[in-house]
Amino acid sequence: MGLLDDVMKQAGGMAELAAKNPQAVAAIVSLLSTRDTSVGDTGGLGSLMGAFQKQGLGDMLSSWISTGPNPAISADQVTKVLGSGVVKQFAAKAGVPHQEAGGLLASLLPVVIDKLTPEGKMPETSGVESALGGLLSAFGR
Repeated sequence: MGLLDDVMKQAGGMAELAAKNPQAVAAIVSLLSTRDTSVGDTGGLGSLMGAFQKQGLGDMLSSWISTGPNPAISADQVTKVLGSGVVKQFAAKAGVPHQEAGGLLASLLPVVIDKLTPEGKMPETSGVESALGGLLSAFGR
């Protein structure tokens, strides 16, 4: 089972939305990628970890990376970490209303990050980029 299958299975209804809206997949890839900085210009997963730590939620993101359970995050927490500007960028690229973007990110981030880190540790950037590229390919992007 690939990353795409795992994301769809674990993220439930929001993943169905992502399946119907490949733009949402492209937007989350942009957020997590060091190559495509059109959403957040975060510098990839490593920079996202820094943003979570800065907001006091580093343990949450670390739990998604680890092999244990993935605690849920709220739309408000995602907005606090990323900032409303980044959430708006995500919404625009995903083609969803701004009010729905935080919830979509909250459902997809834990699953995608968990699947990008199958060994319970931060992979090399090239490994993350390869997995993200595979996710985009699965949606024909």
